[in-house]
Amino acid sequence: MFRNLIAALFVLIGIFSCNEKEKKVNSLNTAMDVGSAFIRNTLDGDLDAAGKLLLNDDENQQLFDSYKVSFERLPKEEKKHYKDANYTINKFLEVNDSTTIINYSNDYMKKPMEIKVVRVNKEWKIDFKYTTSGNLPIN
Repeated sequence: MFRNLIAALFVLIGIFSCNEKEKKVNSLNTAMDVGSAFIRNTLDGDLDAAGKLLLNDDENQQLFDSYKVSFERLPKEEKKHYKDANYTINKFLEVNDSTTIINYSNDYMKKPMEIKVVRVNKEWKIDFKYTTSGNLPIN
């Protein structure tokens, strides 16, 4: 009986943690929420979660797939540095009601980087193409 209780407890914990992850993704209502989640997920190496925040188009997916391959090739120690890193939002630029540029840096690389967050169908998504093209530089 005790084993059955323990097994049931683990099942409930598993279900609850999955629901919590789903709630976190569904509670990202602003450009800042999505941008911050994407930054944190990429630093943590949670690239599946980061990928769910991408604007769904072929070029974004191809670029992000390349990024994932590069990230996976990093030495374990370097991945740990990224995971342990804190990040700072340097600038937050609302270009218009559906486009935001976030300039940030992390305390491991100490290099300013930018992401573009766009609103499509009432959802904020990361336009990963911008990371490589920089088609809207922030001043």
